[in-house]
Amino acid sequence: MQSERINVWRLSVIFVVSVAIPLLIGLGVDVLFPSSISMLMIAGIVSIPIVAFVVSRSVLAEMERVIQLVAPHDAADSEAAVSEPEENVGSGE
Repeated sequence: MQSERINVWRLSVIFVVSVAIPLLIGLGVDVLFPSSISMLMIAGIVSIPIVAFVVSRSVLAEMERVIQLVAPHDAADSEAAVSEPEENVGSGE
């Protein structure tokens, strides 16, 4: 059974990995091809929107998972509730 809590460990790992991969690539390019421009800094700047996108999608997916566990949406029940008319509406009794 899955937990009804947000898995912060999973989100932390996604954040660290999505930050580390571009920075390690930049560091590797700096070591292989020395230049006046630090590829590590460029990789860090370029990776900011990528990391923000990946982490925000992961957080939204985790929240959706928790919402489905806590309050699942059943389409059959909601359609049945909408189609059933209220019998005592406006009868005054």
